[in-house]
Amino acid sequence: MEKFIIWAILIIMAGFGYVEGVTYLSSECSQADRNSTVNTVYRENLRNLLGSLVNNAPLQNGYFNNSVGNGSNQVYGLAWCRGDVSPQTCSKCLTESIDIPLTECPDIKDMAIWTSFCNLRFSNESFFGKEWNSSDSFATYGSNGLDNPSVFSQGFSMMETLARNASNQPLKFEMGVISVGGNRERFGLAQCSRDLRQSDCENCLEDLLMTYKTYVLNRTGWEMQSVSCGMWYYDVPIYHDSGMAQAPNTSGGGEIWHKGDVILALVAFLVFYLIP
Repeated sequence: MEKFIIWAILIIMAGFGYVEGVTYLSSECSQADRNSTVNTVYRENLRNLLGSLVNNAPLQNGYFNNSVGNGSNQVYGLAWCRGDVSPQTCSKCLTESIDIPLTECPDIKDMAIWTSFCNLRFSNESFFGKEWNSSDSFATYGSNGLDNPSVFSQGFSMMETLARNASNQPLKFEMGVISVGGNRERFGLAQCSRDLRQSDCENCLEDLLMTYKTYVLNRTGWEMQSVSCGMWYYDVPIYHDSGMAQAPNTSGGGEIWHKGDVILALVAFLVFYLIP
């Protein structure tokens, strides 16, 4: 099976900051025969499926899966939004995301999309409850410089705890805040797609940490993400609109664990290539 991988879109920024629109991180299409085309029934089922994801995920705390059609024309889909965004932001993100399969890959039967606030996947084969291939992931960091190694160690330990705790949460979404002295704090978020089992969620997040620890070593802000899970770490309290989860109460210092999130704007590259 071939995979046609689209790393979209090239956005150059000075570092981390607020993002009002949708920042596309990457998308991935695959099909058994690149020259094949899907029939009109499957295409209509796909269009109906994508519409159901956009309409329902924002109303279901940012997560929804569904299937449309029967037999060879059946298509399965799943969408999830970051836990800190409002239903309105979730809807906007998904609405803009579905333009990719409808315009960029109209004859694709298997596709996954990463964006700043939401992820989306569809396939002609059921994938619910299955972790996405961990090799299809990435990490990036901002330009705020390097942290003291001891501070990074504290922050990374927090992220390891978040990776364990997120899988136990109903929304598979967890936020942590730690005090690192001098009125400074570090903020972290871990989240999984809600169809994953507890063990698969934890493994997905821990795989990201193990894979990219050296790459983000001593960085003050970074992100690690795959289709099935993501982790975000910051040195500033940047929250989005907190529509589906509350931002952490940081008063009193110390270590606090509960739901919330921060927002990332990152550099992405536009690359097209084929994997046999």
